[in-house]
Amino acid sequence: MKNELLSESASSSTDQLGLRFILFGVFCLFVGTMQGFLQSTPRIRHWIHMTGQAGHLVDPLAHAHINLIGGVVSVVMAMVYYLLPRLSGKKIWSPFLGEMSFFFMVAGVVGFYSVLLTFGILEGNRMLAQGIVYPLARAVYQPYHRIGFVLAALFMGIGHWTFVWNVFATVLSRDKNAVIEGTPASVKERI
Repeated sequence: MKNELLSESASSSTDQLGLRFILFGVFCLFVGTMQGFLQSTPRIRHWIHMTGQAGHLVDPLAHAHINLIGGVVSVVMAMVYYLLPRLSGKKIWSPFLGEMSFFFMVAGVVGFYSVLLTFGILEGNRMLAQGIVYPLARAVYQPYHRIGFVLAALFMGIGHWTFVWNVFATVLSRDKNAVIEGTPASVKERI
């Protein structure tokens, strides 16, 4: 069909990539919802308040990152990978870069969430058990605390920046071979 927005072969790789982003996003929203439910129980809520900065790593930081970055941002990335070829009439500039953005996004989000949750719990429990303040509890886990945060944040950042690079490269691409057959003419071409 001439007016079909995207042929099957052109859409399959980016559609699969988008599906993986959606599934990861839904998984993250599920994990975040479960954490939200658990941390609203009186015992865990009390622990979070008693541990101060260590509890802050668990809620709101871990909880917010798994929901907003892992869930919402992943679903938005999926929508962009799905809609961009259909709206621009261009193939995604680099499917490989798309795969890399997914890999680094997943590694970064899972890593960052795990580091926040793990060190929040370890440091909070140490504070309560030994009656010490947060900087002393955190010092026990250095340099692992810092290294974990930096590596996970680096991976998440690479995931975001490869995504942004791929989107802008797609939009700014002038390669005629990258244009998808059967897409409607742009507004400028119709006038």
